[in-house]
Amino acid sequence: MFMTLARAWKLCFIGLFVLVFGVSSVHAVGDLGIVVEKLKDPEKTLFCPVCGRAISPGVVHTEATAIIREKLKTALTDRNIGYSDGMKQDQPYIQVLVYRFQERKGGNFAVEKPASVAFHMHLMKNGVVGKIFAYSEEQKALMQNLLTVGKFFSRGARWVTAEELAGEGINAGLDELVEPKETTEPAE
Repeated sequence: MFMTLARAWKLCFIGLFVLVFGVSSVHAVGDLGIVVEKLKDPEKTLFCPVCGRAISPGVVHTEATAIIREKLKTALTDRNIGYSDGMKQDQPYIQVLVYRFQERKGGNFAVEKPASVAFHMHLMKNGVVGKIFAYSEEQKALMQNLLTVGKFFSRGARWVTAEELAGEGINAGLDELVEPKETTEPAE
């Protein structure tokens, strides 16, 4: 009797929550685990210790893991995907390995050295890699590569920060790892 009453109260609370906050803001807490780490020994490591792919490590800013973790949480929230810190048994999780995160030297319109960010995102479950997304970006001057004119203008025709590059990479990675790709059916 007590258990039935407790379940009824729980269902009433959930119903009230949905009515007050709307269905679109409700998603399961902890749908996806989040693990963000930096490369432990960039001087000696040439391959990702998780997936074995070749990497080009560099300087990793001391706040890089915190910045990427927050960017990842924001991007998951924007997609209505619940998350939790860490990994749990039988729960899929995203493991991000940061191996380069260098801030630009200079301002928005002139730099001595551009920002550079590189990381791997691994979609995993129970320690097994399912999908991999590799991101490595260093902004180039428009005259160095005219093929990047689209990126140049989408970034506001200015030099971006490492945090902005990381945000671009996180969003591109989530597009590859957790959102289904649209398929076009052949026309009849």
